[in-house]
Order: sequence, then structure tokens, then C-alpha cells
Amino acid sequence: MKIVVAYNDDLHLKGHLNDIERIGEQEVAPAAEEVAAITGGRLMPVRDVAEALDELRREPPQVVFNLCEGVAGRSRWEMHFGLALEMLGIPFTGADPTALGICGDKGLTKQILATAGLPVPADYPPRAESREARAFFIVKPLHEDAGIGIDAAAVCSTHDEVIKRVEHVTKTYGQPALVEEFIDGPELNQALYYGPAGAVVLPPGEVVFGPELTAAERVVGWKAKWEEGSLEDRATISRAPAVIDDTLRSDVSDVCLAAASLLSIGGPCRFDLRQRPSGELCIVDVNPNPDIGRESGFRKALSAAGIAFDRFLDELMMAALSRRR
Repeated sequence: MKIVVAYNDDLHLKGHLNDIERIGEQEVAPAAEEVAAITGGRLMPVRDVAEALDELRREPPQVVFNLCEGVAGRSRWEMHFGLALEMLGIPFTGADPTALGICGDKGLTKQILATAGLPVPADYPPRAESREARAFFIVKPLHEDAGIGIDAAAVCSTHDEVIKRVEHVTKTYGQPALVEEFIDGPELNQALYYGPAGAVVLPPGEVVFGPELTAAERVVGWKAKWEEGSLEDRATISRAPAVIDDTLRSDVSDVCLAAASLLSIGGPCRFDLRQRPSGELCIVDVNPNPDIGRESGFRKALSAAGIAFDRFLDELMMAALSRRR
């Protein structure tokens, strides 16, 4: 079977990232190499988009494992490579371009979820009657993932701090910022994927924050993810399966399945959630193209479910072929 494993090779175009954030961006290459080794696929580093598409036209594969997390140095163009594959009539794994486009905009994603009645953090500025209850806010780049642009300084307690951080995001990352309620509570995550028989919900995971972290440091940003040896790295532990009761486990699964269906996500995806002191869950991030590398949270969830990685890849490939018949 002719298989191509495509990934974005565009780090040279991302000069705005700091040295640690760049580590996260480099993780896609070894993940793609592993997928190619297991499936016998041909690696395609997408450096020049036109050249990659010309190659696919000349030698169309039967399926593409689409691991592109953006193209041409732009995260928000993640949808475009999938759209090109769709227009070429080539089956590919993962979410369709519509879902990638929606989820590539954190503000649009939040608006759609909220309109459907799914729980999300409160907007900024807060309503007058709730200002005292919601004293902290978080500022995120609108189109980034992998913790890029998020650290303790992203958590703000005053309007002036919010304005300053928004200016930092706009200047550093060249994109708008999303400002919303910061929920200082337990963080859970839910990985799932769509195989040929439909949704496969994996055991939920949780993030265990050490007591030495301040509220503002209890974020899974670029330091916690990629700066080995930092306080955030040492005091932030990702655990799967989560040690939670059956009721909460069911609630997490239900809200994430509803969100995945609403957003038309058709491949692997991962949701991050926070729990308010009241017990209410809020979806704080949606990733329709999550990292599937060896040390990723998604792989921990697969292991917790007892699903071998090669079986997972087979199911993704079969789903991709069945969707495009």
C-alpha cells in the first residue's frame, strides 16, 4: 500500500519562538518518523508547499497520514494542507479542514461551544456582578498550541496587566490574543479518536500540580511542556488514567464527545478541561491534531486503554479510507 506521512518542516520560518518553544515545534519530526517506520510509509517533510503538492500529484498515495501542524510557518494555515489533500482526492487521516480551521481559532471555537451550551471559561471583561469572584484571567495567542505563549506571566489579575500581556502576544506572535477567565482548579484531559467503527474514548488523564507552584504557575505552558528541569516541569505531572470517580469520568467523556461531534472532528483529538470549585467542568482547549509522539499525553492515554500504537494507526488509516469512498 502506498502511504505518505506528511509533517510540517517549517521551523526556520518561526523566528518569533523562543528556544524552548522551538523544542515543542520539533517534536513532530520524530513522531512522523515513527509512524513511517511502523506503516512502511514514505516521509514527506512539507517545507515548500507547492513542491509537496506537485509530488503528490505525480505519485498519488492511497492514504496520507497528515501530521502537519500548520504550513509555511503559520499555525493558522493548518487547515490548508488538509484542504489541498481533499481537493486532490487523496484520503488522509485526522480532522477535516473545516474542523482544523475552526479549532485553529481559539476564540471561534469557544464561541461555537458556548452557543451550543457547552461549558467554557467566562469572557473578559467579566460582568460587573462577577468581577470579585473571577479575579484572574489568562491571555493566550489565538492560533497557537503546544503551550506556546503561555506561562505564569499570561495569568493576569488587573486590567493593566491584561493590556500589557495582550500587547506582548500581538507583538511577539503576530496574532490576536484571547483573554478569558483563569480557572484555578483541577486540570483534566480527554483523548479520543475516530476509527472505522466510530468514536473510541480513551481513559481521561489529569495534571497534578505540585504545592510549590503558585496559582499563576499552575498552567501547562511552554515551560511545563518543554523546559526540562524548570520548576514548572518538575512540579507538573501528567497522569493517565486520572484518579477520579466514575461520575466525573462520565461527565468528562460526555462533554468532550458532544464537543467533538459539534466541531466535526473526525480523527484523533484531545481536550483540556478545568474544574471550578463548584465542580463544573469547563473546556479550556481543543486540539484536533494532537501530538502522538512517544512521550505525548495521547500516547499515555492509548497505553492506559491497552491499545497498541500500530493498532491505533491501522484504525486511523481504515477510517480515512472509509470516509472517502
